[in-house]
Amino acid sequence: MPFRFAYSTNAYTRWPLERAVEDIKSRGFEGVELLADTPHAFPSNGLDAAALRDKIRAAELAVSNLNANTSSGLDQEGRDPSGFWPSLIDPDASLRRMKIDYVKRVIDLARGVGADRICTASGASPKEASKSAAFSFMAASLEAILTHAERAPAIKIGIEYEPGFLLGDMASTRRMLDEMDHPLLGVNLDLGHAWCVGEKPEDVIAQLGSRIWNVHVEDIKGRVHEHLIPGRGDIDFRKVFRALDRIRYDRFLTLELYPYKEDPGGAGEEGLTYLKSLLL
Repeated sequence: MPFRFAYSTNAYTRWPLERAVEDIKSRGFEGVELLADTPHAFPSNGLDAAALRDKIRAAELAVSNLNANTSSGLDQEGRDPSGFWPSLIDPDASLRRMKIDYVKRVIDLARGVGADRICTASGASPKEASKSAAFSFMAASLEAILTHAERAPAIKIGIEYEPGFLLGDMASTRRMLDEMDHPLLGVNLDLGHAWCVGEKPEDVIAQLGSRIWNVHVEDIKGRVHEHLIPGRGDIDFRKVFRALDRIRYDRFLTLELYPYKEDPGGAGEEGLTYLKSLLL
C-alpha cells in the first residue's frame, strides 16, 4: 500500500509558519502537521485561520494533524520548559480547565483550517494525586473535550502517549480508550515513544489497528528518547510498514524531528528519502 508522508512544523520553530509550509512542500511532503503552539499556530484571537488554510491549500498540502501536546503559549511564566504545563490531569481544577479550553480552541482551529484531527497528551502524573485520581481527571478532561469535538464537523482526538506520562504506554492508553468508548477518541501513535518504553511498534500497530488517527515518525538509538532522522537509529521501518499495510492504514505518516532546528528541511528530506527507499 502506498503511504503518504507529512512533516510537523515543530521542527521549524525558528522559521515563520508560512515559510515552513512552503519549505515542507519543496522537500516532497504531501502533508503538514501544524504545531498548535507558539511560535506557530497557537489558537488566539490574532490567528487568522482562513488565511492559514488558504496558504496551506496554495502549497497543495493536506493537514495531517494539529499538534496540541504542548501549550507553551499558556505558560507565560515559563514554569515548564518542556511546554506541557498545564496538564489535563493537574490536581488544580482551574489549571485543568485552562488546558481543556486550549484544546477546545485547537479543535476550532482544526475546523478553520480544514483539518479533521488533533492530538494531545496526558502530562506526567502529579505528585499531589494518586494514579487513580489522575486517571479520573484525564477521563473527565477528555469527556469535556470530546463533547466539543462532536460538533459539526466532528474532529478526531488522538492521545499521544509519552514516556513517563500518566498515559505513557500502549496499555495505559488502551485502558483509557476502552473506558471512554468514544468513536472520536483514538491514538496519535509516536513510533519512537513506543520503542522507548520497550514496545515493538509493529505489535502496537496490530493491537491498536483502526484506532490510530496519525503516526509520528522518528528514529531512536537504544531506548533513549531523542528524536533522530529515520535511518539513524534502531527502529525497523520495514516491519512498521508491513504492520501498517496489514491494518490497511490510509492516513499520514508524519515526521516529527523537532531537534533539527538548525536545518529542519534537510533533516526532513533525508528522513523522507530513507523511508521512501524502503518502499521500493
